[in-house]
Amino acid sequence: MRYFVMGSALGSFAGGFVDDASAYDPADYPHLQQAHLLAEQQEKVDERAFETGLTALLDGLARQYEQVRRTA
Repeated sequence: MRYFVMGSALGSFAGGFVDDASAYDPADYPHLQQAHLLAEQQEKVDERAFETGLTALLDGLARQYEQVRRTA
């Protein structure tokens, strides 16, 4: 949990993309056609990514706990 929170606080998913549309040639990066727009939405993207990741982490821990509890 600590590494997830610290990693989220120190790094930005959206910050890794440059805001120059020409940097993402569709021939090389067919799925990044709008990646240049991430920079202006960085805070919103990072907040959603954190919430999604935290939910996935907690759901996974809950499932593991239930499995251990049933077998114990």
